[in-house]
Order: sequence, then structure tokens, then C-alpha cells
Amino acid sequence: MLRNSQSPYQLPLSNDLSVPDNHEVEQILLFVDNFVSGFPNYYKNIKDSDRENRVSDFLVHHFQLCKIENNLDYFPYDFRKNPTQEESTKETDIGVFVLTRGRKPYPLLEFEAKRFSESSSNEQYVYGNRGGIERFKRGHHSSHLKVCGMFAYVQSRTIDEWFTKVNGWLTDKFNNNSDSTITWIEKEQLLKHSNLVSVVKYFSNHPRVKGTDNIELWHYFIDLK
Repeated sequence: MLRNSQSPYQLPLSNDLSVPDNHEVEQILLFVDNFVSGFPNYYKNIKDSDRENRVSDFLVHHFQLCKIENNLDYFPYDFRKNPTQEESTKETDIGVFVLTRGRKPYPLLEFEAKRFSESSSNEQYVYGNRGGIERFKRGHHSSHLKVCGMFAYVQSRTIDEWFTKVNGWLTDKFNNNSDSTITWIEKEQLLKHSNLVSVVKYFSNHPRVKGTDNIELWHYFIDLK
């Protein structure tokens, strides 16, 4: 019945002025908002590893299953692991592609994923050689996009504790940055957006190293304990 109640989704044309430029990104983020809260129970029932890449495999599988289980065949997007970058060898963890032959297979939205645990280099959520936010700022990730996301797999402590730590690391980079190749500003801290079941969603905005544009990031802190 749900399937019959949904009208087929039509991809907006490039010259269609009736939809905003970010229409497809908003559709994908709404999908994530609706279904990410079901992931912790799914993961806990089948988990065989706490490794980041393995958890991301499960998350991609979960989102793909949600499309099938909820008869969302009108939702023409495909979640995939490790989308390649046109100008960088540093791949993000999850990409979302539109299923059409009319476009190159560029992801419309990309997500970096990081673990928060007692055995992780947790500050690399923000900075470092594998720093998630830093890679977006440098254009190593998603240089063709203006909006992306990050998934934080919370495997110890609480979401609130890690939120405080992330903003502390951002504040420290602003106050004590010694790297002349990148700039950190005071207003890059995460802002709470909404509480979902076992998930908290945050927002942040960051200047990029090259050019004058910013990268907007949506953060999903997922409780997997």
C-alpha cells in the first residue's frame, strides 16, 4: 500500500527552475534522517567487528535495505562504499549516487566516517593526516560538493562527551594552529540540530583552503554501544 501511495520520483532537469539547486541533497538527507535511527539495533544484531570500514559496510547495507523494505523504488539513489575522487586519491567512506545514465557517476553527497572509542585516534575526526573535517577543508574530499556529511560511530562514552571533545579540538585548532597551509576560524564548531533515536544530528560550516566557498557538514553521532 505504501508503494502505491508514492508517486514516481522524477529527477529534476538541469533547466528546471521549479526546484532549488540543493533539492536532491535535501531528499537524501531526509532519507538518512528517517532511517539512520534503525541502524544501531540492526548493527548490534549482526555485528562481527568494531572496525570502521566494517561498520560502514553495515551502514550502507542498512540504507540499501531500507529502500527495499519500505518499497522506495521512487528513490533513485544508491549508497556505495569509498567513492573515488576526480582529483584526489583520498576517498571518503560513503557516497550517494543518482541512478541515471545521463550523468557521470559523481556522488551527489559524500560522508566521512570515524569511530569514537578508547582505542581510536579520536581527534582525527577533526584534524590530522586522516582528519575528516580537515580533508573536507583542503578539498581532498568532495571538492565538487558544497554539502557533505560525517558519521560518528560512538563505541564508548556518550554522544554528549564526544560532541564536547570535537568542539574542543576545533577551538584548539583556532587558538593554536601552527600550520600555515590551512586556516581555522572561531565559528567552525558543531551546532546541535536535532535529536533522533540513538542518534544526534549536528551542523557545521567550514572555509575551504582553496577558493572562497565553504563546505557545509551534517554530522550524525550514532550510539553503537
